[in-house]
Formats: sequence, C-alpha cells, structure tokens
Amino acid sequence: MSASGAEHRFTGRLFIVVLCGGADRPVAELGGLTPFEAAATPRLDALARRGSSAALEVIAPDVPPESDSGAMALLGYDPVTHYTGRGPLEGLGMDFWRPEGHSVAFRVNFASWDPGTRRLDRRTSRDLDEDDQTTLVEEIVGQVSLGGDVAFRLTGFGRHRGILALTSETVPLSGKVTNTDPGFVSRGPFGVPVNAPSATPETCAPFDDDPVAARTAELVNRFVAASAEVMQRSEVNARRRALGRRPANLLLVRDAGDTLPNLAGFTERTGRSLSMYGQVPAERGLARLIGARFTRSSPARGQSEPDYYREVLPELLADPADTVFVHLKGPDEPGHDGRPLEKVRAIEDIDAHFVGPLTEALGEADTLVVTCDHATPCELGIHSPDRVPAVAVGPRVAADAVSEFGEKAALGGSLGARRASDLLSVLLSGPDGGRG
Repeated sequence: MSASGAEHRFTGRLFIVVLCGGADRPVAELGGLTPFEAAATPRLDALARRGSSAALEVIAPDVPPESDSGAMALLGYDPVTHYTGRGPLEGLGMDFWRPEGHSVAFRVNFASWDPGTRRLDRRTSRDLDEDDQTTLVEEIVGQVSLGGDVAFRLTGFGRHRGILALTSETVPLSGKVTNTDPGFVSRGPFGVPVNAPSATPETCAPFDDDPVAARTAELVNRFVAASAEVMQRSEVNARRRALGRRPANLLLVRDAGDTLPNLAGFTERTGRSLSMYGQVPAERGLARLIGARFTRSSPARGQSEPDYYREVLPELLADPADTVFVHLKGPDEPGHDGRPLEKVRAIEDIDAHFVGPLTEALGEADTLVVTCDHATPCELGIHSPDRVPAVAVGPRVAADAVSEFGEKAALGGSLGARRASDLLSVLLSGPDGGRG
C-alpha cells in the first residue's frame, strides 16, 4: 500500500494489542477448553460481537514463531521473506551490533548443568534473581577475553534470558553455526523448539565447510567454556548451592545471525507513524529498523500485572503515534511452565484491567486489534505454529457472526486476513478489500 492511499483511507488511531503466547490447545484440566475459552473474558467477547475475527497463521504451518518474528508479521513484514534470525535483532536492540566491521549475535539462556548426573536445566528453574544475573554478567565480562580483535558483549534479562554478540573490525564472523542449546534447532533463519530436547549441551559447529563459520564456532565454544569456569566459581552460585538451588553455571546459545533484515520504514509503507511498547530487546531492534519509537514497558520488580496495566494505559492513550503496538507478556510463561490455571488468570487480568479500560477510552474513529504473536500450548511448554485468534473493532470494520474470543470461534470470522502479515493491509484498506 502506498503512503498516500493509507492516508486517504484510514485516519483514526490503530491500537494493536498482542497477548504473548496466549493461543493454546484444549487442556484436560480445563475440561477440554483452551485457556481463552475457559477464561472469563466478557470484554474480549464483547469485542468479538462488535467486530470481525480471524484465525491467523503467523508464519507457516511448520514454523513456530518467536515474539520478534510474530511482531514483524503483525506489522506487515512477512518473516518468510525478511527474517534473518533472532540474534541480529536482539543484538541491534541492545546496541551490540557493529555497523562497520563484523557482528554475529545469539540468544542466550542461563542454564544449570551437572556433568555428574548429566542433568541440564535449560532455564535454571526460572529462579535466577535479577541482581545475581547482573553479577554473573559483570564477572564474565571482567574475566573472559577472546583475544585478538574479537570482542564480546553480553547482557542478561528476564531471569534466565540473555544476549551475546561477537564483534570485530577485521575478523569475519558467521551466523551459520549450530546452537549449543539442545532445546532449539535451526530451520533456515528460524529457531524451532524441540519438544523433547536432549539433556546434554551441544557443541557449536559450522553448518558447512566455510572457514569463517568454523572460526566463529570455535570462538563460541571458547567463550562458553571460559564463561562456565567463571560462573562455576562465582559467589552467586555458592549461595545458590547453599540454599539448595541449582547453580547458573552454563550459557546456552542459539539463533545465530550475522545479517540484519532489510526492511522498508513503517511510515514509508503505510503513511502512518508507529510506537511500540514491549520488553523484548529484539522488538527494540525491529523498531529501529522500521523507524518506530520504542518504549520498554513491563511490570516493575514486585509490581502486579493489574497494577502495571493501570499504569501503562494512560501512556498508550496519550502516545502521539497514530499506530500503537503493545506486547503483553502475561500468558506466555504459564504456557511454557504447563500451568493452565495460571494462564487463565493471566488472560482474565488482561481482559478486566487492560482490554476493558482501553476499549472504554477509545474514540469513535479509533480501531482496536487484539491478537497473539504465537501460541504457547500448556501441553507442549514450547511455542507452536498453531493459528492464533484475532479480533478487530472499529468504524471501518463490519461485524461478523463470531460472539466470543477464542481459537475455535475465530475460525468462523470474516475479517479477511489469513496470515498475520496480511492483517495490517486488510485493516488499512478497509471495506473495499484493496491490498495496495
């Protein structure tokens, strides 16, 4: 769609609310319902009755999305065409990417590995304190060196997550290397989760005989080994062991990439400004590439999700952009942990404390979309490529026969978007059905 077409056809504000990992499969514990279907969601159901629904394929039937590729798709950029891996977006989002020279970046998990029992906890039980994680990062940065012209940058966030980037002015680096995290395999640029991963960390290896990839793999293995030695002797882990907790003593790397996506600016493509609210560094990287304003937005330490929703809503409503994208993390981790009742509660909190007040505050010309970036089924504990429900409500969206928000109900919708990357053009083109 040209900018001029978008300007003439769609003039109100557009809010895109993304419920991270909200989509699911029927759960026995919920009487064969999904968390969306089991949750009390009167505000989402009211949107379904007022608007039009769709069941969106986020990327492809065999590619489970991540939050970054899901966001890319929902903003109209097809990941099949544009995605170059999560690592580069994470690295760019943390300012770890070297615009000149060479860079390769990875997603990282702070894991716990016991060679004696051969037990690997890929997420260190999700109980790694933020301060302890920061201390581990500082110790690694202060004590590990790769030598020569190759430098590394490391950060941690979200208890067990992190980002690693290798950079050099002169030494070529390649993203064509395997994961050391057995929970993911590479399918082109996409990291695909493994349903029953090995209990043993992998060794990084080149995908082919490319000497640059071989050199990069060797650097990764050296870094992993050296950082493990630092973490093993850290006082952080001495305290964890004394408390009966597993030590955070190994970094698992995945989703390598050495090239940033080549994306046209959002305003150039749509004629609209964009503001993104999220907590994933890769989303900040995506925002930088497409010319969007990014605001890191997540609950403060100790803050409840409802209190966070009440705090962020006025900021969203006052944002000067005419397209506002917000990523709400609440439902995702209960899906990863196989806790359907907690996922139901997370969805109900969003319905009551976010969707309801946001809907009431919208103007007559505004359009609201609620959907998901991916599914995280409780029975799997990992992302899946399942279709996700979407509902749109606004002055230019005709109501269909769908009366509730959920996976099955959305299949009967008539919004007109089959894939997530189609959604924006369908909304902006309006009733005439043009794609532009």
